[in-house]
Amino acid sequence: MPVRVRSLLETMGDELILKIQLGHTPVQDLPLKILDFLSDSKFTDKQLELGYDDIYHNYLLITIKNSQGPNVLQHLLGSVRQNVTPSTILKLEKAQRIALNYPTVPDELIDVYDIPLTPNKPLTLNRLISIASNVDKNFYKYDAGENNMCQTFVENIIDINGLMPNIVDQATLNALKPIDAKALISTLGSRSNIVKVVTDLGAKLDKLVFDRKIKLKKSQPKEFVLLREANVTDSESTDAIYNAILQLEKNA
Repeated sequence: MPVRVRSLLETMGDELILKIQLGHTPVQDLPLKILDFLSDSKFTDKQLELGYDDIYHNYLLITIKNSQGPNVLQHLLGSVRQNVTPSTILKLEKAQRIALNYPTVPDELIDVYDIPLTPNKPLTLNRLISIASNVDKNFYKYDAGENNMCQTFVENIIDINGLMPNIVDQATLNALKPIDAKALISTLGSRSNIVKVVTDLGAKLDKLVFDRKIKLKKSQPKEFVLLREANVTDSESTDAIYNAILQLEKNA
């Protein structure tokens, strides 16, 4: 498991999941053009044959209860917002490796589909991921040539956690259905292995950099100033400070 994922799960893994949404964004043109070039245009021909107007990257946007938020706010603001129950949105996806982080691009929050939770069956991040990873033997592996990619990753998480029967919206089911990546990659013929070589290399670089095998210069710790003396009794000022604090925590 990547260090960044483990770190977030250690701090937020037992928080209650409030909402799960399927994110669905088109893959950028450049990688597709390269694949089409390597396949002598057979990639696009196969894409049209299979009825895929676009190739999409799927991921999950998971809204969790953030019980740590009020503690920080109470420390900074006193008793002004003791009743606040903040939430945090995390993005769970698989590219070269699985990743769990905060959404950063506005488009990631636009084309989304609700995945209804099962009533009276609490679900946490740790439970969601552990159940799926224990059943899906390819949970941590990426190989588009074997249909083991972002779309199957997302579908398996939803299916293994028993959430598939909750989905009644046909558009959501359509967006959730994986494409036949194996058929598309096979159009590269003897060059098919290039895709796996590139993604494997990307995974190794990601591991070297983000698992801290390459040491990066540490930034100076942030200092917070207590705001008890400030006039934060009006709701507008309190909301602004509250949102600023949450943003600082995300960027920490």
